[in-house]
Amino acid sequence: MLLLRALFQPLVRLLALRNLRADRFGAMAAVLGVALGTATVNVVLILDVGTRAVEARSYITNPDLPVLGDQTITLRGLRPDGQLIAAADAQEETHEDYEIMRSAIRLGSLSAFLVGALIVFFTFNVAVERRRREIALLRSAGALPPQVAAVFVFEALLLGLGGAALGLLASIPLAYLAAKAGITTTGRARIPLHAIRLPWTAMLLVCGTGALTALLGVLRPVRDALRLDIARTLRPRFLEGGAGVRRRMRGVTLLALPFMVLVYGLLRPFFRQSFGSFAFFVLEAGLVCAAFLAAIVFVPDLVARLGALAVRLAPRRWAAERLLLERRVQHSGHELSWSIGGVMMVFALLLALHIATAALKEEVSAWAGRAIAPYTFLYPDAPMGHAESFLPKVPDRLVAARFSSRTPWPNVAYAVPSSELRALAEAAGREGAIAVSRRFGPGKTIVSTMMARRFGVGVGDLLEVSGRAGARRLEIVGVTDDIGYVHAPGAYRNLRTYAVIDAADYPVISPYASAIGHTIALADPVTGAAAARGGPVTPPWDEILAGVPRTFDVRMQTGPEIEAIRKKATGRDFVIFDMILGFTTVLAAIGVANQMVLALHARRRELALNRVLGMTAGQVRRMVLMEGALVGVMGGALAVVLGIPMGSAALGALRTVSSFDVEFSIPPEYGLLTALGATAVALLASLYPALGAGRSNAAESVQYE
Repeated sequence: MLLLRALFQPLVRLLALRNLRADRFGAMAAVLGVALGTATVNVVLILDVGTRAVEARSYITNPDLPVLGDQTITLRGLRPDGQLIAAADAQEETHEDYEIMRSAIRLGSLSAFLVGALIVFFTFNVAVERRRREIALLRSAGALPPQVAAVFVFEALLLGLGGAALGLLASIPLAYLAAKAGITTTGRARIPLHAIRLPWTAMLLVCGTGALTALLGVLRPVRDALRLDIARTLRPRFLEGGAGVRRRMRGVTLLALPFMVLVYGLLRPFFRQSFGSFAFFVLEAGLVCAAFLAAIVFVPDLVARLGALAVRLAPRRWAAERLLLERRVQHSGHELSWSIGGVMMVFALLLALHIATAALKEEVSAWAGRAIAPYTFLYPDAPMGHAESFLPKVPDRLVAARFSSRTPWPNVAYAVPSSELRALAEAAGREGAIAVSRRFGPGKTIVSTMMARRFGVGVGDLLEVSGRAGARRLEIVGVTDDIGYVHAPGAYRNLRTYAVIDAADYPVISPYASAIGHTIALADPVTGAAAARGGPVTPPWDEILAGVPRTFDVRMQTGPEIEAIRKKATGRDFVIFDMILGFTTVLAAIGVANQMVLALHARRRELALNRVLGMTAGQVRRMVLMEGALVGVMGGALAVVLGIPMGSAALGALRTVSSFDVEFSIPPEYGLLTALGATAVALLASLYPALGAGRSNAAESVQYE
C-alpha cells in the first residue's frame, strides 16, 4: 500500500521522468524490447486466426468437416487372408503435421519475447546499479524505501505500458503486410486481407504480459539497491581500495513466469485438440527453455574463461586496445554475457531452423530423384480436359504412358495401361522400376510409400477399392515411388499418397476420375539407356522439348522444374520463421547496443582518463568495436555449438510425428555463415556506442566525486 501511494507523489514522478531523460537510449531500448516482443507474438496470433478461418472452409484442411463418401472411392488394406488392416485417418494424419508446424511457430515467436524481456531486465539492472549513490543520498535525506522503490517502479510502468501499446499498434499493420506477402502459419493457403480478424482478447493479454515483464525486471534490482550500505556507498571510491567485488545480476528467473504463461497460453488449444503431438510440443518448449538457461547459467562462466583468449586473436598492432579489453573481460566479463547469450540464442535458433529446412529440401530432392527426375508430365488445366490431344506434338523419340485423372482426396487412385507403364519404366532405364512394372497388370496395384504407411500394407497384401461402380480387391505388387507418379496441382504430401491400378480395372474408379489420356508421362529411352550404364538419369529436356509449342489448355512440366517448385514451396512454408527470427535478430542488435551504451556511460571517467594518458579517439572507438566483435564471435561460436544439436533434435521430432524421411546433415557453410552473421550484427550494433565513446570529454577524468 505504501508503494502504491508513493507512485502518485509528484516527486516520484519527477525523479522517474528525469531518470528516463538521462537514459534516453536505455529507455528506448527497453520500450522497443517490449514492443517488438509483444508485436511478434501478436502478429503470429493474427496470422494463425486468419489461417484457421481460411482453412476451415475445406475438408482437406479442416478435419472437422466430413469427407463426403459419394465424392471419392473407399480404400481398405487387407492381409492375403482377407484380414482388415487398421489404417490411419488421412484427415487427422495430415492435420497433425500442420498443427505441429503451427505449434512450433507459436513457440518460435516467444524467442522475440524472451530477448525483449532480457533487454528490459538488463536495462533496469544496470540503471539501478549506476544510481546506487543517488539512492543512498535519497535515503540519507529521509526518503522512505517505498518512495525510492516507487521511482523505479514508475519508470518500469511507463516503459512497460509504452512498449505494450506500441507493440499492439505495430502488430496490426505488420500482420497485414505479412498476409499480403503470403505468409501463413501452415503455408497451405493465402489469407485475403478482408478475411483478417484481430483476436483482441489474446492480443491484450500478450501486451499485458509484456508490460508485466518490465515490472518484474525491476523488482529484484530495486530490492538489492534498498539493502545497500548507505555509508559505504557514499564513501569516495578511492577509499574502497579498487578491489571491486565482481557482481552478477540476479532475479532473471522472474522472467520465466510470464514466459511460461505464454507457452501454456499459446499451446493450450493444441494440447486439447491433439494429445498425440504432446511429446513434440514438450520437446520444442524444452529446447527454447534450454537455450534460455544456457544463456543465463553457462555463458557468464564461458565468457570469463574464454573471453580473454578470444581477445588475443585481435591484431598485435592494437596492443593498448587488446590489453584494456582483456582486463575488462577479466573483471567485468559477466556484463558482456547478457549480449553474448542473446546473440547465441537468436543465431542458434536460426541455425536450427535452416538445418531443418535444408533437410526437408533434401528430402524433396531424394524423392524427386526417384519419382520425377527422368520424366516430363503433361496435364490439362481443366479438370475434365485431356492431355492426349497434345501427344502428336511430342518428339517421336519419347515414350509416353497415358493415365486417368486422380480420384479426389483423400483416397487417391488412377489407372494406366500396364503395357505403357512397362514401356515407360524401360525407357527410364531403372532396374527396380522395370521389375515392379513387369509384375503390374489387371488385378494388381502399385502403391506409393506414403500410401503404404497410411494403410499399413506391403507387397503381397491386398488393397480393396470400392465405390458406386462396385468393389475390387487388388494385389499389391510394389511399394515404391520410382514408377507410377504423375503430376497434378496440390499439396506435397497429398500428391505423394496414391495407388496405381491397371486400365482394365479403371471402371471401378470411373465415376470419380476422367478417362485414360487425361495425364501423360514422358520418358527418353536414349537417356534411359545411358542411365542403365551409369550415366545421368535426367534427360536434357530443354534440348529435347525445344521445338514443342506451348498451349494454353495443356501444361508441360519436366521433373527438374517440378522439383524446383517443390523446394521453393518448402522454403516458403518456413518464411514465417524467418520473419520471427528477423524480429528477434533486430532485438538482439538493440540489446547489444544498449548493453554497450550503458556500460560506456558507467565507464565514462575511465575512458576520459585513458584519453588523458594519451589514448586517441580512434583507439577508443576501436576498443569499443573490438568489444562488439568479441560479443559477435563468442555468441556466434556458441550458437553453432547449440544450434547443431537443436537442429538434430528438431529433425528427430519431425521423423517421429510425420511421414517424411528427413536425415540430419549440415552444409559446411552453415556454421561459418552463422558465426559471420552473429559477428556482423554485433559489429553493426556497436557502431553507435563506438562513435559516442570517441567523443568522451577528457576533462571529466579530473573531476572529484
